[in-house]
Amino acid sequence: MNRRTVVTMLATLLALPAFAVAQDKELSTTQTIHIKASPDEVWAYAGDFGGIARWFTATAASRLVLRSKNEEGAIRELLRGNGTKVREKLVEYDPGRMTMTYTYVDGQVLAKDYFATMEVKASGNGESDVVWTGRFKLLDDRPEGQDEAALVALYAGIYQRGLAMLKAKVETEE
Repeated sequence: MNRRTVVTMLATLLALPAFAVAQDKELSTTQTIHIKASPDEVWAYAGDFGGIARWFTATAASRLVLRSKNEEGAIRELLRGNGTKVREKLVEYDPGRMTMTYTYVDGQVLAKDYFATMEVKASGNGESDVVWTGRFKLLDDRPEGQDEAALVALYAGIYQRGLAMLKAKVETEE
């Protein structure tokens, strides 16, 4: 082996960890909406892990497939409007703080290492703010054209539309 080949091989080997780290970069989005209803009224919808289809119309159906109530470890199966299915696991549920965190279990997932948190907060005057945050990474075998910006925009859009649906549902129920 000549010197040039050795240098090229070493440079390639040294670059691999940096490439791997870049591919596994954690991405996130946080979306918030103000709802003219009390936190308890909002949480009755947002905190119903198995009942997301009651307000998030992009979900054609949802049901708990493990456990029968909102508790850590519960798994819900979602049938999306486009016909795909995904299962999500409730990893943290705190009705006192009106917060829950869930992750993908299986199905047609959109990202890896996905964790989403929804929190309802009092904003004064009997009204609420809902914060929906997602942390995730690009899939190893992702769709063509999906890069970091596209994945963040996808989840930001899902959360914005979902929060708008939640707001419409809760405010018309009053």
